Amino acid sequence: MDQNEEVIQQQPQNEENESTEDEIAEEERDTSEAETDDDEEEEGSTTEEESIEEEEPKLKYKRLEADVSELLKKDAASAMSVSERFVALGTHNGAVLILDFDGNLNKSLSSHVASVTDIAIEVSGEYVASASLDGKVVIHSLYNDTKPQVFNYRRPLKCISLDPDYHRKDTQRFVCGGMSGVLNLNEKGWFGQKQDTVLQHSGEGPIGAVRWKGSLIAYANDEGVKIYNTQTQQRITYIKRPSGSPRADLYRCNLTWHNETTLLIGWANFIQTAVVKEYAKHEVQPGRPTQYVEVSMFQTEFIVCGIAPFNDMTLVLAYLTGEITQDTNTDDPFQHGRLRAKRPELRIINSYNEEISTDALSLHGYQHYQANDYELDYFPSEDMFYVVSPKDLVLAKPRDLDDHIGWLLERSRYEEALLSLQEAQAWGGSKVYNLTDLGERYLTYLIEEEEYTKAAENCNRILKNDAELWEKWVFMFANLRQLHEITPYIPFTNPQLSSTVYEMVLAHFLNYDHKALLYTITSWPPEIYNVQSVIVLVEDIFEKEQNNEVLMECLAELYAYGDQPDKALEFNLRLRRPNVFDLIREHSLFSAIQDKVILLMEFDQHLFAEVKKAEEAEIAKLNQDPSKIKPRIRRKKPTDMKAVQLLVENTEHITISHVVRQLEKQPYFLHIYLDALFMKDHHAGYEFHDLQVELYAEYDYDRLIEFLKSSNYYSLEQAYKICEQRDLVPEMVFILGRMGNNKQALMLIIKRLNNVQRAIDFAKEQDDDRLWEDLLTYSLDKPKFIIGLLENLGGANIDPIRLIRRIPNGKEIPGLKDALIKVLQDFNLQASLREGCQKILVSDSVSMANQLHKAQKRGIVCGDDLTCSICSNPIIKDGKYSIIRNNFLNLLMKSYYLKLPPIQFQQRLYSFVVMLFMKHVF
Repeated sequence: MDQNEEVIQQQPQNEENESTEDEIAEEERDTSEAETDDDEEEEGSTTEEESIEEEEPKLKYKRLEADVSELLKKDAASAMSVSERFVALGTHNGAVLILDFDGNLNKSLSSHVASVTDIAIEVSGEYVASASLDGKVVIHSLYNDTKPQVFNYRRPLKCISLDPDYHRKDTQRFVCGGMSGVLNLNEKGWFGQKQDTVLQHSGEGPIGAVRWKGSLIAYANDEGVKIYNTQTQQRITYIKRPSGSPRADLYRCNLTWHNETTLLIGWANFIQTAVVKEYAKHEVQPGRPTQYVEVSMFQTEFIVCGIAPFNDMTLVLAYLTGEITQDTNTDDPFQHGRLRAKRPELRIINSYNEEISTDALSLHGYQHYQANDYELDYFPSEDMFYVVSPKDLVLAKPRDLDDHIGWLLERSRYEEALLSLQEAQAWGGSKVYNLTDLGERYLTYLIEEEEYTKAAENCNRILKNDAELWEKWVFMFANLRQLHEITPYIPFTNPQLSSTVYEMVLAHFLNYDHKALLYTITSWPPEIYNVQSVIVLVEDIFEKEQNNEVLMECLAELYAYGDQPDKALEFNLRLRRPNVFDLIREHSLFSAIQDKVILLMEFDQHLFAEVKKAEEAEIAKLNQDPSKIKPRIRRKKPTDMKAVQLLVENTEHITISHVVRQLEKQPYFLHIYLDALFMKDHHAGYEFHDLQVELYAEYDYDRLIEFLKSSNYYSLEQAYKICEQRDLVPEMVFILGRMGNNKQALMLIIKRLNNVQRAIDFAKEQDDDRLWEDLLTYSLDKPKFIIGLLENLGGANIDPIRLIRRIPNGKEIPGLKDALIKVLQDFNLQASLREGCQKILVSDSVSMANQLHKAQKRGIVCGDDLTCSICSNPIIKDGKYSIIRNNFLNLLMKSYYLKLPPIQFQQRLYSFVVMLFMKHVF
């Protein structure tokens, strides 16, 4: 920011602030008219810099008017101090003015006859001490009627500071100094007598500044800055003035305690930071201070008029010492030709000596003041900084959220302002700005700039759930004919707007953008508007544009929303929408499609063409990379499509005869339907099987023979005629076979197909010796058939010798030798196989007989209830097998057993022998 820039204008917080800042700006404009050509050049550079992105100032300013402005018209300010309760202002007439924070006079204290040079306020705000060029220190108690305490040092005083515990201690200490070069510590002694202690003797120049914090007193003379510890009564450091500094008497030293141990020093064109630290215990030497100071320093391009801490940075009141011009544009003869000073500046500087912010202050009469005429003091807990000049008093405060938002609004940066306000909602929000009002201002601005898209995009976060505001802005967009911009953002739940709003949008699109109408209808739920009203509007337009597919889609959707699926069906079919079949099933619209079979089949073919195209593309893609050919692609058939499956699965609703009548003039569609019907049920539609023979022959020849074999409902004679007309020999052979004309069928195979294997297979199927005889007879004069029969009779019940004996002697048959060798090899193979099978059979029989014999020899578990199969008496009696002996004799004598085969008799006999043995053993 240019060093000669005007005081930054803030968003006013109230009317008083607004008028005050307007006056500051007005005064500055008045003053600028009296500036020289040099200032005009400076203005040019400022404008040039402003063309770059303007930075927001860190501080806001307020000139204290009220009583202080009138008081300073008659007098001039010479010193200032700020406390938590009030501002104390010293004047050149020797008065101390007690002001509130708005500049209203609370009390005027007149105790000096010369300029007040310094003011000190005790921490509680009860006591105010002032030092003056008249050599006196006057301490006033503001809240009781005690007389002020006056201390006369008889030499001009320049500084004073009260003990921070002044109101709590009986000693009531203060420290002061001035032109005598002596720093006096005044305190009450025994019996209430005041006594002075000299902390600094003369000889090093006047004491220009003193500040007391805790137990530390910092003061400055011509040699430098010293720090004195009142507890140890030792001076702990001496900070020399930097080399190259201007003369000590030219510029006042400014001392400010940041905290109990950090001292900020601004003197001439140097800024120093002194940090008081404690020595480690082992480093402390007897009689030496227990503290030391670390000092950091940097040089500035300006004179420091005041210094204060600002967060972790430093706020400096700067006086510029560049080129100072003479005042020639004035009617005042006393001011003509006098040097004109530049505006003082408040600068925020970080620890790296980098300027974060710079504000030039237009104080009254700044052109005629020097660096020592300005002073800066602050109120730490509220971050309030006061700048005083002889004729002006200005308050500077850090800018808050409202100031930031106001600054953004002044520059039409509404989006940033809105974002800042939204972020601030988390910690209480703004006291001045309302999120909705600010949002509407932003929308208005965007519309004025014709940024309709951006305005629509921001409606959601600004209008939120306020239905009334949404309706207001939708109508505004409608008036601007920009409904297409806001429509995607119009809410239909939370909040739901009036149905009039939604119908207005749909009507707008109906007149100007049919595609947008369709998109909106499919996007919005139908409950938010009157569907029937919209249907009437669309139908009126559709009557004039019967081929408008977009309007067809709109009507299809609207009829579906309006619970009129039958009307929606017609448009869905015309539009060939895949969901039409779901619609039919969902609403059972079979009666509605009874007379639209051809339309359904045409739609099916349209879908099939798309599927086939996709399949061919996929196959082509796989063929490009051989490694991807492995996955098998299942090709869809016309009979797999949805329309034909719908007709086939719902024959109870749409009868077969009704469909056939509609498709009579579309034989291909009829074939697809009947084919799908036949695949589902061979008996369904049997009355049309004669028709299907011709349809298969025309459209699907590969499946004709399958149909002929599977169906029993077609006329063989009619089917034969159809096949004969088309010269379909294999099918004619099959039909002749079913008709019993085997010989004629065989002749067709031999004469027309000339296929030996086919003839042999046919003879095998019929299993007729006469047919075999005919085949052998016909083959005798055909070497090809002889060879074929010899090579393929292995599975037939025909002895090859029978054929060989009938071959005429001397007939030359190419390949006969090889054929005979093959016949012999086949017989050898068959003999070998039979022999092997016989061996396997005998081995298995012996093995299974042994297993049976072994199983029959095993004992069985006998219980008391077990009876003899011969005499039916219990086998076990009194725990003994006594019945076995008698039964053995019976066994030998019974004729039943004597008639048994020898093996079974032997087995029975063996079993009883075993039982007898068990009796004698056990």
